Amino acid sequence: MIKFLLASHGSLADGIYSSVKIIMGEQSNISTLCAYMEEDFDLKKEVAKVINELASEDKLIVITDVFGGSVNNEFMTNLNKNNIYLISGMNLPLVIELIADQGNDDIDSLINNALKSSKESIRYCNRVINSVQADEEF
Repeated sequence: MIKFLLASHGSLADGIYSSVKIIMGEQSNISTLCAYMEEDFDLKKEVAKVINELASEDKLIVITDVFGGSVNNEFMTNLNKNNIYLISGMNLPLVIELIADQGNDDIDSLINNALKSSKESIRYCNRVINSVQADEEF
């Protein structure tokens, strides 16, 4: 089974998942890890717990908020395991695309398609609208 973990500094992961539930409904294979919300939070311990709970046939796609941040870096130390895939730069279009195409058994293809699609959704809307208006004037 493909499982997804949204992991962030603070509550971003919960917020993204809240939006996913509104758009796509409850997803039983998504969990969140909101780091540093309690004073005694132990990131290494929480990451180990997530990984130890995986069944041998599970594949875990971890989506973190910031490349090079502590949350991302802790998961980086576990990439030697064959069933863990790590993406940084969490955003709603990326997560939606991953969930929508989760039936794709080719994990690399699933991730690459979702990355491409989510990058294309990032737009400077003022420029888009100005471009459309300029085209209409001709």
